[in-house]
Amino acid sequence: MVNYKRLAIFVCTVILTLGLITFTTPNILRELRLGLDLKGGFEVLYEASPLQAGGIITTEALKQTARSLEKRINALGTSEPEIWTEGTNRIRIRLAGVEDESTVRELLKKPAELTVKGPDGAIELYGDEFKEGAARVVYDQAQRPMIRIEVKDKQKLKDISTRLLNKPIFIYLDDVLLTSPVIGIVLTEGVSTITGNFRPETAKELADTINLGALPLKLTEKYTQSVGASLGQLSLEQTVFAGVTGSLLILLFMIALYRMAGIVASITLITYTWTLLLVTNWMHATLTLPGIAAFVLGIGMAVDANIITYERYKEERSRGLDLLSALEAGSKHSFRTIMDSNVTTAIAAGVLFYVGTGAIRGFAVTLLISILLSILTNMYFSHWLLRVLMQSRLLRRTEAFAVERYRIWSFRPVQSLAAPVRAFDFVSKRKLFYAISIAVTVLGAGSLLVQGFNLGVDFKAGTTLDLSLPQSITKQQAEALALSAGFEPSTITVGGDNGNRVSMRFDKILDPNTGESSRIIDAFVGVYGPDIAKEENTVDPGIARELALKAIIAVAIASIGILLYVSIRFEWLFALAAIFALMHDAFFVISFFSLFRLEVNLTFIAALLTIIGYSINDTVVIFDRIRENLALRKPRTEAEYVHVVNSSINQTLTRSIHTVIAVLFASAALLVWGSEAIRLFSLAMTLGLAAGMYSSIYIASQLWLTMKLRKLRKSPTPPPIPEGLAPGPSCPL
Repeated sequence: MVNYKRLAIFVCTVILTLGLITFTTPNILRELRLGLDLKGGFEVLYEASPLQAGGIITTEALKQTARSLEKRINALGTSEPEIWTEGTNRIRIRLAGVEDESTVRELLKKPAELTVKGPDGAIELYGDEFKEGAARVVYDQAQRPMIRIEVKDKQKLKDISTRLLNKPIFIYLDDVLLTSPVIGIVLTEGVSTITGNFRPETAKELADTINLGALPLKLTEKYTQSVGASLGQLSLEQTVFAGVTGSLLILLFMIALYRMAGIVASITLITYTWTLLLVTNWMHATLTLPGIAAFVLGIGMAVDANIITYERYKEERSRGLDLLSALEAGSKHSFRTIMDSNVTTAIAAGVLFYVGTGAIRGFAVTLLISILLSILTNMYFSHWLLRVLMQSRLLRRTEAFAVERYRIWSFRPVQSLAAPVRAFDFVSKRKLFYAISIAVTVLGAGSLLVQGFNLGVDFKAGTTLDLSLPQSITKQQAEALALSAGFEPSTITVGGDNGNRVSMRFDKILDPNTGESSRIIDAFVGVYGPDIAKEENTVDPGIARELALKAIIAVAIASIGILLYVSIRFEWLFALAAIFALMHDAFFVISFFSLFRLEVNLTFIAALLTIIGYSINDTVVIFDRIRENLALRKPRTEAEYVHVVNSSINQTLTRSIHTVIAVLFASAALLVWGSEAIRLFSLAMTLGLAAGMYSSIYIASQLWLTMKLRKLRKSPTPPPIPEGLAPGPSCPL
């Protein structure tokens, strides 16, 4: 009999949840802060040095410099500028939505030592004698703009105005004359008003310039990025389309695979995506292209948790448990696996956040949030919804939840570990798999030795200039135009959906102060017209070396962190096998990029760390099943260990394939339909996911078995079950 109370709770919850999401999502999307790669804008990293030789940089001086720069930026009216200090001598500025980078550069480097001189050239007032924000625009009775300036010492201004009455004074910013008003009256209130034939905009510009204040440190550009607004908008549209397409494919895949449970999973995933957007907005986090990629990958990882739970539920149902009992048992038994796999991914994301900068750090933040939310939505909301639906007894046929009736009681325990494995015998083929992996490794090593990496400016220094043109272009045409401007690119790549995007890398840094990049762009404008969107990145050699070192450290820290965690949760042999498999996956992607001369940059490192974090997921699922089966059967002979590994792989094979397919939908959608800027990231992720599925099945568990058998042969007595493998939930072989 149908329990209408539970059914009403289920229906009302779904309607209220989807209604809330539909009602609030437009406002959330409007309030999201977009990064400069989506909105266009400008980013610069300054390295500070003392004004005088032998001087030192104090923390206060660095902060004061940052505050002075912020004042200058605020004069532009830029919305939500991001300014922060890095280390002991760096300041990073990110301005999304700024279209004219030359104006920003000019404003930031403009001379800033304010002085007031008399007719004889003697300095009467210094900048620090003016009040903070001393100059502002006011209007006279005829609504003509004037500039009102206020000083700290009223008496000093009175003395100066008395002595220089009816004489001009000269206001300088360093050696640049700003204005030369004539003192018409004695100034007794510490306030002076400059009049003239000002337009409102010129009066405001002069007031803002006077208010800039002197910088206590000398600044040198070390890294810059500039993205045109139209290019940012195009990237946003393409990546959002790819993300929506990938998400829809995942939802359809889940419904086709798990039927009613798949529909519940789809509702959960929609809720997860909405919650992720809500948290991102609440944190005032900046959404970047890699951040959107993390969104989509996060959906794939949330699906991963659902698949692990549902496959475990199907196993329990096949053993003869009723719907609710199978759900509770499946959720309980899958919890440990989900937690272990997500913690390993979180380790990689945490390392990315620690060593990354800019968009890469945004990617890490989004990935960390998505991991937490995927656990909450899967372990609680999805489980609760499915339990309420089952309690309603609306759908009593087991087929509605993706378990055919004839499969019930099909998952039976094997009476003896010596019994033959009826499914595919993975272990007997392990030498073949080893040979395949060794061959791929040798090929990759040869490529690295012969031609190395195609390093981007992040690691090699120089300038990259990406132009999106209104029509297609060839490499020869692009090279000819660059040469006509007097510059020879070291590499040229033509891409885009219509062959209309050209990326040029210059080993020499293009100096923005002399307009070198502008000359190249002008050459293209002369042929293709003004409708050209551009992105420019410049990296100083010192920063390039630092980024390369950070990348190596990041991979090392992530690997060590995962090694330690797996050692604690399993045993050191499991950890060693997992690290070998992870290095196998990473080296496969590295070799592919080397072989086909694809660019290696910071985004590639982000993909590599994500691969390391995600590939361990599937490996942990298999290891967890091996651990359960070891605790259940306590093998002592080689044949028994072989049987445990074969059984564990076969029991989790469907789960492994389904989880990777789900995430591949996300990464493949980004690869096919996403922005050009994250296409190589998506390619690396797609390759890494495929390699991860292969290594978890054919490499990691086989390596563990090989090392375990070698240890068994050396042991004079049958080895005990490794410490930490205490009996867990019952799981028949």
